[in-house]
Amino acid sequence: MVAVADGVGGHAAGEIASRLVVDQLALLDKCHLREPLTAAVAGAIDAGNDAISFVASCRPALAGMGTTLTALAIDDGYLVANIGDSRTYLYRDGALLQLTRDDSFVQELIDAGQLDPGSARRHPRRSLVLQALDGTRGRAPKLSTCRARRGDRLLLCSDGLTDFVEVNSIRDALSLPSRTDACDSLVAQALAAGGRDNVSVIVADAIWQSD
Repeated sequence: MVAVADGVGGHAAGEIASRLVVDQLALLDKCHLREPLTAAVAGAIDAGNDAISFVASCRPALAGMGTTLTALAIDDGYLVANIGDSRTYLYRDGALLQLTRDDSFVQELIDAGQLDPGSARRHPRRSLVLQALDGTRGRAPKLSTCRARRGDRLLLCSDGLTDFVEVNSIRDALSLPSRTDACDSLVAQALAAGGRDNVSVIVADAIWQSD
């Protein structure tokens, strides 16, 4: 399992909210599952959301904290969970496919045909997130599945990358043989483009036990 949780900008203690959710997923990754993977992942994320609610109720200064989440677990294929505007991409056979949909104001404009996708990164309200894990009961990520293939490369990232780096540049970086080099290139490009938000990047390759 891999995951990126990005504290929601403008809210108190987003880094605490993101840690609470990731801690629940880390526990899941270390236990023997007694239920289907989809239910286990959904339950872990729900537990993380409950933890945000509990901590905020005990420490009023943290009220309003929240986090985005994009997470990927492997079973027979990829199970992707997403809420907010962090993203998961699949790089396969030289092509880049976005596996998640942003829960954002800009995405709503794109879906309504009011904004061209190419202009989204320059929109003044591009960071306005419409859904996040903030302790509110009923908050749940969208879950989707995708068939896995030997040689796949996965990218999970915060909007600190995608707000500043073009899709074609992301694809080119992922073509580098080394995962470390790919990550370093993506972060460097985001910073060079003027990124001031945190740039969280995970690159993971799909391998089989026989590899």
